[in-house]
Amino acid sequence: MIIKSLHCFQYRNLADISFECTANINCIVGRNGMGKTNILDSIYYLAYCKSNIAAADALHVQHGCDAFMIQGEFAHEEQHYKIHCAYRNKEKIMSCNEKKYARLSEHIGLIPLIYISPADTVLISDGASERRKFIDAFISIFDKQYLHHLVTYNTLLTQRNSLLKTKHLDYDYVQIIDERMARVASAIFAIRKRVIADFSAQVAEWYARINEHEACGVVYESQLHDMSMEDLLRRNFERDCVLTHTSAGVHRDDLLFTFNGGTLKTNASQGQKKTFLLALKFAQYFAVKERKQMFPILLLDDLFDKLDKERTQKILDLIGGQDFGQIFITDTNKLLLHSFFESHKAHSRLWSLEDGTLKTEN
Repeated sequence: MIIKSLHCFQYRNLADISFECTANINCIVGRNGMGKTNILDSIYYLAYCKSNIAAADALHVQHGCDAFMIQGEFAHEEQHYKIHCAYRNKEKIMSCNEKKYARLSEHIGLIPLIYISPADTVLISDGASERRKFIDAFISIFDKQYLHHLVTYNTLLTQRNSLLKTKHLDYDYVQIIDERMARVASAIFAIRKRVIADFSAQVAEWYARINEHEACGVVYESQLHDMSMEDLLRRNFERDCVLTHTSAGVHRDDLLFTFNGGTLKTNASQGQKKTFLLALKFAQYFAVKERKQMFPILLLDDLFDKLDKERTQKILDLIGGQDFGQIFITDTNKLLLHSFFESHKAHSRLWSLEDGTLKTEN
């Protein structure tokens, strides 16, 4: 999959930008605050129907305006997709080839895309919810049934939590919800267990390609390893009534990142954590490629931050090879990015972004 052209109108600090993209490596250089990240985020938005930066759509409307629009033309082999997003007065419309989606979930997975950004550090520093969102988004790209299970489970979870807050609890209704939750949770657990087992080995392999002297891994933590969802709900029912929410289940799953025999969060330096996140996303990229039978679009935002010279060169060698499809790279280091561009000039395009204007330098 590639994006052939992009048009952003009143999206964050991008007043009106349009450009044609090369099918290989697209380099965008500029100072901090110019909008490089917003360009990549707009491409992400067209793939996932949401921003990677902030949850509320209203926050992406340019200051002083009341709406934004993003449009991109995508292609895979002989298939072409014109994805259009418009937001105005709290209403969002997403369409593909001029056909409006009834549900945004129908669009997820059409445009395979992997985004690597400085914000990925939340996967290490923040709570389990961030890591669950990561693995759920990852699997949903190539498994529509998993996304359906997830939506169903979250709907049932909301219903159960609402019941637990009522004064006169309908136990029969709770039991019906519990039975349905147990079936869906078992399916979610089985898929996560299988995918993460393969994924962990791929992460370790990619990390070794950047630094072979360090070892890392991904461990799937779930209460369902030791007990069925039915038993979890039954055992914790009285506690849930007191807490007025469901305290056990796949919505409490987590990923443990290991590093050199300990945890990544406590044992790794900033550069090692950045290297791990790159390995994590590269592994995700090729897992999606294998399952979707197409190259995802790869977005690399502020790529070289916190990387020493040796790791930087390793990363440049990897992304400059023939293993990837379309790539977008942003950075403030004009000399480094220009040097990389010069060595891959036949397959690259370089832009500079300044004061809202995107200019090609080749």
